Amino acid sequence: MNEIQIKSNEIVDRIDKKMKGVHDNDTTMIHLMEEIGEISRQIYNQKMGRGALDKENLAEEIADVSMLLNKLATLNGVDVEKAVDDKIKLLKERHNLQ
Repeated sequence: MNEIQIKSNEIVDRIDKKMKGVHDNDTTMIHLMEEIGEISRQIYNQKMGRGALDKENLAEEIADVSMLLNKLATLNGVDVEKAVDDKIKLLKERHNLQ
C-alpha cells in the first residue's frame, strides 16, 4: 500500500471510531456515491449557468472521493498503486502506446 492509501484509511477509521460508525463495503460505496454526486452537482450547476465552479470545494470533494476509493480498495485487499500501475501497463499494450 502506498502512503496516501494508508493515510486515507487511518483518517476514515479515526472518524468512524469517533462517530461510532463503520465504513464497510456497503457504507463506503454509498458514501462514495454521495461524494461523486457532490462533484456532479458542482459541474452541472456551472454548465447550466447556476454559478461559477468553486475550485476549492471541487478539490475537497475530489479528495473525499479519492480517500473513499482508497478505503474501498483496502477493504477488498487491493493495493491502489499496484492496480493503477498494472492498468497503465495493460492500456499501453492494448492501445500500442509503448
